[in-house]
Amino acid sequence: MLIALKEFDKRNLREAEAHLSRLVCKERVDHSVIAYWENKPQMALLVQKLIGIAGAMLDKCLSSLFSFVDATKFTNWTIDEIDVTLCNHIAQRAVYPVGISFKKGSVLLPVDEAVPAGAGILYADAGYDDNKTIGALFGKGYIPIVCPNKNRWRGFYRHKARKLYRMREHRLGYRQRGRGESVFGSLTNCYGDRFTAINLYAMQTRIASRVLCYQIKLLIRCQLVHLALIVRHALKNTVDGRILSLPAELFQENHPVPNGLPKVGQLRLEF
Repeated sequence: MLIALKEFDKRNLREAEAHLSRLVCKERVDHSVIAYWENKPQMALLVQKLIGIAGAMLDKCLSSLFSFVDATKFTNWTIDEIDVTLCNHIAQRAVYPVGISFKKGSVLLPVDEAVPAGAGILYADAGYDDNKTIGALFGKGYIPIVCPNKNRWRGFYRHKARKLYRMREHRLGYRQRGRGESVFGSLTNCYGDRFTAINLYAMQTRIASRVLCYQIKLLIRCQLVHLALIVRHALKNTVDGRILSLPAELFQENHPVPNGLPKVGQLRLEF
């Protein structure tokens, strides 16, 4: 929690020790302790699992139209690159991550870790035109629409995906893939594209923490929207506008109404 809050507030280790540790842990935590946990590989794996949980919560709040998988690279001050693969779900007015992976070595490994089981259409660019990767996406329940790579043509699942790609509605839908790339742009605009960390696992932890903060912002907005709808549709007193919580018995006929409360006929809904 402290590490994620440090990234959200754009603090360094010493500032996190001075300003945030008492807020989260109720006591001052030395910056060396924060750095120790940030550099552990288990911390990056933990944040990855939290991203999956937050993505499932966002799926319940938002209606996903389609999915998108893409990868990018982040660097540190020594120009060391780290590969990041994200699976994003695109809703009507929001784009939210549901999985992340730092694996590399093949196309299949990061996709298999980042993409959860699901359904519907999933768009991917020509870099994911790999027979095993497309087969894994079919196995997870998706309809993969992958841009063909002209230098690759063999494989059962590749032929199956290309038949889908040739359909007019899927070729038009593939043009929407840019919406899925907006998450990387949002992270870069908010936090920058270069890290001061040198340790590989620290970079992974910080990247995953920033993605988690992005999800938490969306969850807060979803809760605020739901709260606004509840208040907006609440029963109000027609005299002074106070929000009333009325028991069900008041809506029964011939039930005595307490003093100060309006009768059923005097209540109205405000939209």
